[in-house]
Amino acid sequence: MRRERGSGSAVRKGDSLWTHVLLVGGLLLIGMNLRPAITGIAPLVDRMIDDGVEVGTIGMQTTLPLMLFGLASVLVGVVGNWIGFARALALGLLLLATGCFARSWGLAEEGVAAARWGGPLLVGLGIAFGNVLLPAVVKSRYPSRLGLMTSLYSTAMNVGAALGFALAVPLADALAGGWNASLGFWGVAALSPLLFWIPQIARRPASRKSGNPFNPFVRLAKDPRAWQVTTLMGLQSLLFYSSVAWLPVMLQERGMGEAASYGWPTVMQLFGCAASLTLPTWAGRLRSQAFWASACGVLTGASICGILWLPLGLVGAATVGMGIGLNGGFGMALLLIAMRSKDASEAGYLSAMAQTFGYVIAAPFPWFVGWLSDASGSWYVAYGFLFLPAVGVSVAGALAGRAGQLR
Repeated sequence: MRRERGSGSAVRKGDSLWTHVLLVGGLLLIGMNLRPAITGIAPLVDRMIDDGVEVGTIGMQTTLPLMLFGLASVLVGVVGNWIGFARALALGLLLLATGCFARSWGLAEEGVAAARWGGPLLVGLGIAFGNVLLPAVVKSRYPSRLGLMTSLYSTAMNVGAALGFALAVPLADALAGGWNASLGFWGVAALSPLLFWIPQIARRPASRKSGNPFNPFVRLAKDPRAWQVTTLMGLQSLLFYSSVAWLPVMLQERGMGEAASYGWPTVMQLFGCAASLTLPTWAGRLRSQAFWASACGVLTGASICGILWLPLGLVGAATVGMGIGLNGGFGMALLLIAMRSKDASEAGYLSAMAQTFGYVIAAPFPWFVGWLSDASGSWYVAYGFLFLPAVGVSVAGALAGRAGQLR
């Protein structure tokens, strides 16, 4: 045996209040920084195009990070178990900040590969560290409070996504560098959790066995429950990114004005935050989470049907229902990664497996829904397609949410 460079030990009852404040504060700040570097791009698109940035280059600032979410997750799981989850999270924050700074410099200049390609790649890699390792850290440090802690940090992620969208234009107006400075601001924000995270970096990790770091993935691949959790994460991610990406367009297709079509998604996110804050806390106290995980898929599917066919006056309520189903379902997927694992190390590997396959599956579908609308000539057909993955989420949630852990 040698010193572990993976999980770390659980917080003890005798630890001081400040130990908990710094740890929980750090986890929440990390969660808040995992989305605004992506969501903060869309409101700035017109300004970027006016300054000569090509549409394809702008698209890569979102597409490449999403690809890295999946492709890098296995590597992140191995690194986390090698150098320690807390230290790996700090590394992820540094990569995220560097990527934000790189793409904010010279994005409008032709031939600046560091901004056009290196920036979004580093952003995606840095976020992948947080996506994969936060469930493992929670499993390690708060094994008896999984529901509450999952609720808190998943809500922090949703709040961060909303802030990225809401603050993008005000930051561009207030800062001297315009939209470049707005993009770079999230690099500064990504460094802020390190002030809370210093005690975690200094903490001595627990012990681990030496051996091939990829062997746990081989064992997980033989476990049906691991694939059930992975399927849930993949379908949930597909459903979230595809439905949110085209929701304003679908609402305008139903007859809403432009302001309302962007206003209702904002309301949806607020209700979604409430769902992600409460549902995992409640479900984490139960022996089985199957009902609640499945119910999120059912509610999302019903809400999609409501958006398509309810009278216009009720479409806003259906949008709120979809936000509750989507955000609650995301929180449940994160909770099940922790609850189906025996320990923090296994949670890290299961998280890596689930998010590798999950984001690889999800990445093409926002494009596919747009293509389907062109091919069919109908947004009703394209958006209605999302009912199928909602059914899949319900089935996968019922299976993955059953009581018990991985073999």
